[in-house]
Amino acid sequence: MPTANASLLQAARAFLSGQSLTPVEQSALAAVTDDLDGWCERITPPPAFHPTAPGCSGPDPIPGYPDSALYWHTPEAYHPDRPCRLFLFMHGGDTDTPNTAPLDNYIGPQAVMHPFLKNLPVIVAAPSAPPAPNGKRWNHPGAVDYLETILDVATKKFNIDRERIIIGGHSMGGFGAYHLGQLLADRAAALWLSAGAWKLSDFRSLLGTAIYISHAKYDCAYAYRGAHKCPRHHDWCGTSFARAAHQLMLRDQIDHVYDEHDGGHGLFWEPAQMSLQRFLNWALLQKRQPFASRTALVTPRGTADPDLPERPFSRWLSIDRALPGEIAFDRVNLTGPNVAWTIDELAAQSFFLDQQRRPGARIVAAIDGANHFAVATENVAAFSIWLHPEMVDLNQPVTVNCNGRILSAQPQPSLLTQLEGMRLRRDPASPYVAKISFDLEKP
Repeated sequence: MPTANASLLQAARAFLSGQSLTPVEQSALAAVTDDLDGWCERITPPPAFHPTAPGCSGPDPIPGYPDSALYWHTPEAYHPDRPCRLFLFMHGGDTDTPNTAPLDNYIGPQAVMHPFLKNLPVIVAAPSAPPAPNGKRWNHPGAVDYLETILDVATKKFNIDRERIIIGGHSMGGFGAYHLGQLLADRAAALWLSAGAWKLSDFRSLLGTAIYISHAKYDCAYAYRGAHKCPRHHDWCGTSFARAAHQLMLRDQIDHVYDEHDGGHGLFWEPAQMSLQRFLNWALLQKRQPFASRTALVTPRGTADPDLPERPFSRWLSIDRALPGEIAFDRVNLTGPNVAWTIDELAAQSFFLDQQRRPGARIVAAIDGANHFAVATENVAAFSIWLHPEMVDLNQPVTVNCNGRILSAQPQPSLLTQLEGMRLRRDPASPYVAKISFDLEKP
């Protein structure tokens, strides 16, 4: 690398750390249009990874979260010179579940998931749930930043294949997976939604990410109550939530596996363990799809139970300016008895779907031809499409049919654009090298 480029590397690294660029630095980075992968490797060189003993380890501290703990499971096959899959797992529990729950109840030597992890070629990161005033600890404000911090820690500690990250959770963690999965779908190769629940959603936020829904048919049955004195309540983690999500994903043609097994709520039931094994076998085959031909951006998004955070970007879309207005979210409504003491009462537990309008903006988009996109927007004044040579021919103009209006732009790859994508998404592996932007309020 010539000495003249040292200042450019320094400016790029400072930009990724959150600092502003001077006009001269901005122009210089925009002028770099060749060997962008090589430049990015020099700007963000991988850390030196060290051998790690197989098995469970932790708790590790989590930067910025002094009251939390992070546990790991490292496979025997892990070698620091070879990228490895990552499974970011969110545990179940309640308000007062201790920070040791990931180890004690799930991944530790005596825990329910441990037999499945011993020979799995996957690093497991299992953080404690953030403190919260109720049992929906993965769903409160700040949870998405928390998970992104876990991803940062994991990719610095281990040689992680960023294209094969699995995000999922069970029970309270399943609540979190339904919610945070929508916010982080573009970071994941696959999502595991196990024994969870949701309130509002637009599951099109998941387009382009492989989904595995696992739920027990007898989650709320008296005979499967486990240590509880009474059956689990329908509005905790009833099977209706999974059935409703499955119905909506079929409607919207969202790639997913629906696995309703014959067990109870806990992963210790044999049918639940068989479902867990099916999920893990499936998860090993999944890879992130940053260039998915169909995607959607909804902001705010999540499950509104209780949080619905703004996040105006996902995959190859970003909303640069939104308009005031409301959009429709799908809503699940439970029917039947909340507590089922008999099999007839369990069979009477059901749901219906309707919609609720809330403030927000939405883009649904598809690559529907050579250098051609079809885009439908709601409450969007300006937006960008982020591009890569695997999506379009960057040497030719790109045409966009937006709400029936024909727009066109010539993409220009640059190092500046790729760095902007990495910083926006908090993802050093963000691959987009060009973008085209449109202001819909201009004639």
